[in-house]
Formats: sequence, structure tokens, C-alpha cells
Amino acid sequence: MKRGILAGALCGLAILVCSWLVLVPLRGKLPFFLGDNPSVHVMIIITVFLYAYVAIVKPQVATKSVGDSVKTVRGSIIYIIAALFVAGAAINLLPAKLVAEYLGEQAGIIAVFVGVAIGCILPACPFISYPIIFSVYTIGAGIPGILGMLFGSGTSFACVIACDLTYFNSRIMGVRLVLTIITAMIAGILVYSVSALGIL
Repeated sequence: MKRGILAGALCGLAILVCSWLVLVPLRGKLPFFLGDNPSVHVMIIITVFLYAYVAIVKPQVATKSVGDSVKTVRGSIIYIIAALFVAGAAINLLPAKLVAEYLGEQAGIIAVFVGVAIGCILPACPFISYPIIFSVYTIGAGIPGILGMLFGSGTSFACVIACDLTYFNSRIMGVRLVLTIITAMIAGILVYSVSALGIL
């Protein structure tokens, strides 16, 4: 018990100290392969010391957790890589003028509905859909349009609908689709209203 408390205290202190280091004195000075997002750096630190704590307190759990994580990475890495390539293609193939016209700030409330519609057909997994949405954002989409895509993300993706029908039935699928899309649109309209007031 004392060993676990001591390990927890030391790991917690290490997380605080290392997080301060990457957020203040080392910000922008870390190796390129770690990226330039401080939030990611803090997440890496938390992960490292969390596993250090578990390895000290429950070594078997730590070993199993690493194995399960590796299996997850091996199963999803190809989809993430594909999504990143799709996002790269979108940046270069989508006309900025077209994106601005339908998803930009000048599109008004229409951007919300277009964003939700596009988001609905994207994969539900954020590791796949978010790089694509981000690429659209970088070439001219406004906040209402982007949040519309995020709110609607994966709602009517083929795999999600297939799972609706496999595990439930068409009635549940229909109710889920209608209510989720309506909710996404309402949330998007609220974002547009707030944005129009200059708050966002």
C-alpha cells in the first residue's frame, strides 16, 4: 500500500514538473518528431508516467495494457495513414473558392447545413475524419461550417448504419439518424448565432 502511494505521489509530481517544462522553458524547442502542440506533449508525459506507475504497482496489468495498445495501433494505423493522405489530397484538390462559398464565413447559416451534411458521411472515428475536416478548415471553411462537420461526423456513415441494422433494427436506426442530425443542426445554428455576435 505504501509503495503504491509513494509511486503515485512521485509519478504525479513528475507529471507536474515535466508538464511545466514542456509548457514554459522547453516550449517550441522539442524534437520535430514530437510535433509542436504542447497539449500533445503533456499527454505523452501523462501516458509515460501513468504506465510507470502501473508498472511499479501492477506489472502484469502494465504488460497486458501495452500488448492491448499495440494490437489497437496495429489494427488502426493503416486507416489513420490513409486518412492523412486523403486530407493531404483534399488540401490540394478542393478549390478554396468553392470551400469558402459553401463552408466559409460568407456562406452564412448555409455553411452549418452543408457542414452537417458532409460530416454525416465521414467515418465516425476521429482519427480518420478529423484530419479531413482539418484540411477543409485550412483552405477556407469557417467555424460554423467546421463545427457542423464535427457535430455531424459519422452520423450516417455506412459502417454505423450497418451496425444499427445488425445489432438493432431499422426503427432504432431511423430514430437515431433523425434525432442526431436535428441535434447537430441545432448545435450548428447556435454556433452560427454566437459567431454572428462576434463571440467566436
